[in-house]
Amino acid sequence: MSKHNHKTQPDDIKESKVDENHKVEVNNEQPNEVKATEVDKLEQAINEIKKLQELVQTKDDHINKLQEEINKINHDYITKITEKTNEANATLKAKIDELTNKANQELTIHKKYALEKQATALIDIINQFSLALDYKPSDPNIAKYQSGFQMFLVMFKNLLVELGINEIPVNIGDEFNPEIMECIEFVHSNELSDNKVARIITKGYKLHDRLIKPIAVNIVRKKS
Repeated sequence: MSKHNHKTQPDDIKESKVDENHKVEVNNEQPNEVKATEVDKLEQAINEIKKLQELVQTKDDHINKLQEEINKINHDYITKITEKTNEANATLKAKIDELTNKANQELTIHKKYALEKQATALIDIINQFSLALDYKPSDPNIAKYQSGFQMFLVMFKNLLVELGINEIPVNIGDEFNPEIMECIEFVHSNELSDNKVARIITKGYKLHDRLIKPIAVNIVRKKS
């Protein structure tokens, strides 16, 4: 019994070896098929990656182009805004300068003619004072007083000159000028022609270049 078992065992082993050899052959064929499939898949994956890379590059190029356009639009916008801002600033500065100059001119004029009312009142007093001094008294004592008052009159007139108030020059026989003269009365004259100054009633004055007191005169008017 033991011998039979011993004899059959090698056959089993032999069969087993055959099966194992067969299995080895089968197993040797499967890796080649797997490798071919994996290569195809790898090539497909590489192709897909290339396509994706090309797509990404196309998208990047498009994005870069859009970014350049955006940068240009932003640059143009900033340039226009800067130009408009500069124009607005220049206009505003010009307007401010204009208003400032106008205000300074008005202030200068105001200062220049600020004394007009006070000067007019002072001139009226001086004119009345001058009329009183034109009287020629026969009494020597009164004449002496008049001489002293004449000094005060000169001082008043000097003060007017310092304030920019100047007497308007006029003489008997001058042509009547309505811009600086005021006719008080028409008179007849054998020596003077029509429209000539026959008498100066009161002096006229200007504050700088502005007439503040016209010359009061009598004018010659011939009878028709």
